Amino acid sequence: MILFGRDGWRCAVPACSARRKLHDHHIVFRSRGGDNARTNRVALCAAHHQHGLHGGGSIRAWGHAPDGIHWELGTRQEGPPLRTLIGDHYVNVA
Repeated sequence: MILFGRDGWRCAVPACSARRKLHDHHIVFRSRGGDNARTNRVALCAAHHQHGLHGGGSIRAWGHAPDGIHWELGTRQEGPPLRTLIGDHYVNVA
């Protein structure tokens, strides 16, 4: 519950305003050595969690929660992602 409150009871993916069906996501997966620290966990809606990050979708995330997460949205096999952000701030990528 503390995690969801920290993230404003909404999905942490930038521009997503979902407030229902929130999941507790490990930024560094536990299967890859990630821990349960709050800086390694973030609230995600079910759609972004299951299809965006775990389902081979078009989102990549790394860094430390809550404000130091690097997001790549619209990732693809070739070419840069459509958007890159740190927290909720856009990053210019050349």
